[in-house]
Amino acid sequence: MAANPIEAQEFLKKAIAKGKPKYIQTDAGMFYPRAFRKLFYSNKFGGLMVEHRIQNYQETRIHNYRIETVFMKIKDRVLDFRGLKALWSAPILMTAIVIQHNFVENHSTTDEVPSERAGVNLELGENRWLDLIKLSSKLS
Repeated sequence: MAANPIEAQEFLKKAIAKGKPKYIQTDAGMFYPRAFRKLFYSNKFGGLMVEHRIQNYQETRIHNYRIETVFMKIKDRVLDFRGLKALWSAPILMTAIVIQHNFVENHSTTDEVPSERAGVNLELGENRWLDLIKLSSKLS
C-alpha cells in the first residue's frame, strides 16, 4: 500500500521488473494515477503503455486481493491497541498479527491456513505458535 508518490512509483517499477504487463491493478490510492503518468507514457517513439485498473472498495465492496484480509485484520486489531506505551512495540505487534494470519489461523473464506494454501507446509502441530518458535530457534 503506497503512502506517497515515491512509494507508488517504486511499487509500479517492481510490477514491471520482469516484463511489461498488460495492466496493473491497484486500489484507489490517490498517488497511483500520478505515478502511472510518470512511469507509463505513450508517444510516437514507442513509450510504454500499461492499462491502470482501479479497484475502488468504496464503490464495489470488493477488495483488491485476498491478501488485503490481513490488512483489514490489522486495521481492526489496531483499534484495540489504545494503550501502547512504547513506540518500539508497535512493529513487533504488527509482525505478530501477520504471522498469526499467515501461519496460525485458518482464513475465514478458504478455511485453510494461508501459508499451507500457498504450498508452505511447516508441519506445525496443535500449538502452531510454539512450533513456529521451536522451528525458528533451530534455524538461528
